[in-house]
Amino acid sequence: MADSPNGSAFIDKLRAEFSELAAGSRVPTIRDVAASHSVSQFSVQRAFEALKEEGLIQSFVGRGSFIAGADQVPVSQDNTKSARVLIVSHSTPSRRGAEIATHLQSALHEVGHKPISVTYSDVSDLRDLLGKGGFDVCVLQPRRSILPVEALALLKSKARHMIVEGRQLELLDVDVIVRNRAKSIAMALKHLRTQGHRRIGLVTERLDAGAGYGEIENLYTQSLSSLPGRAHSLVLRVNDGSPDAAEGIAACLNEEMGNAEMAPTAFVVSGRFSDDEIRRGFEQAGLSVPKDVSVVHLRAQDASTPVDRRLTAVGRNAEHVAKAIVDIVGWRLAHPNDPSGLVLDDPKLVEGSSTCAIPAD
Repeated sequence: MADSPNGSAFIDKLRAEFSELAAGSRVPTIRDVAASHSVSQFSVQRAFEALKEEGLIQSFVGRGSFIAGADQVPVSQDNTKSARVLIVSHSTPSRRGAEIATHLQSALHEVGHKPISVTYSDVSDLRDLLGKGGFDVCVLQPRRSILPVEALALLKSKARHMIVEGRQLELLDVDVIVRNRAKSIAMALKHLRTQGHRRIGLVTERLDAGAGYGEIENLYTQSLSSLPGRAHSLVLRVNDGSPDAAEGIAACLNEEMGNAEMAPTAFVVSGRFSDDEIRRGFEQAGLSVPKDVSVVHLRAQDASTPVDRRLTAVGRNAEHVAKAIVDIVGWRLAHPNDPSGLVLDDPKLVEGSSTCAIPAD
């Protein structure tokens, strides 16, 4: 698909279309708008964010987007029967994934559902574990960038409804919930720009496109270029094969930041790095956080990190994600015949000890 050459013109076009709809009317999904206007979902996502900022539309987890101005009462879980909910996770180690699954089980119990958790390593094991199936909803946590098609097909055959967490899938009849990457980048950049930073770099993992890091890079570049004033970009890709993440970050910083005059005064960090790994990486490169550079991490804060060492972060903690999934489960049970959709779950910015203001250029 070809993107509109003028982003503001596309926003104006959608604004005009949506303004003709009555308050409370449901607007088309991001996927449908992208198809009808022959633009990418990324372009539509950015336009929706702009219209939400203007107050023209409102978005609700599991329900979609609506024209503002009418009461939008969330669907009550009391209106849905107790459901058998299968939670399926891949066996790839993931502390965050395990935390989400634990919170999800508790949250489903609280609203009267019957959660059942299964962890698998290959599809044949999963087939044996599930037997004949018979679940109302299946929540899948892939926990890795590759999602076997046969695993998805098997799970869809065992449950009436399917929800996938953390992987944006196209042209599949499943509900998907992923973090709102566009809003994450926008919030991080806005926070740093407000503090006076104009040269903001990006540190990211060098992983395949399925993990979403390529999209993060595109969002960073486009968002930074759209900001007023002089904005310089620098993308540092940390080799995922590095034996120590801190060493990998330091190596990238030392290799790419040769031009001291144009060196960033702040960085957005995207990846599975811990707060300590990020700090050590910058320190090994001779940069103190936040004295020399400010840092915003696109990841929920790790509660185990001491308060004075926690980074300013934009993300969603495990409890937040679990609650959002439960909301989608309730909505799907109440609207079984509605088309599947993509839910962009909004993050929150929590300030830590890694950012500080600087004088304007």
